[in-house]
Amino acid sequence: MTGRNQDAIKKTAGGLLKLLHPHRSVVDITLEEIAPVVELAVEMRKRTTDQLAVVLPAESSNVSYAYDLHRTG
Repeated sequence: MTGRNQDAIKKTAGGLLKLLHPHRSVVDITLEEIAPVVELAVEMRKRTTDQLAVVLPAESSNVSYAYDLHRTG
């Protein structure tokens, strides 16, 4: 996965978390709350790149959207 896709997923997930849990901080949110938001952000990015592949097939490539929620950093 490219850095551009990673950034898009992080920003989408961060925005969704702010909308869903505006009163929470990073230390208060559990993995069980983050997981569905990250899954949605990944799905949204996948759909975006799939549509870009339809519009610009020469510029698209196969992207693996695997992620690990337990990884730190």
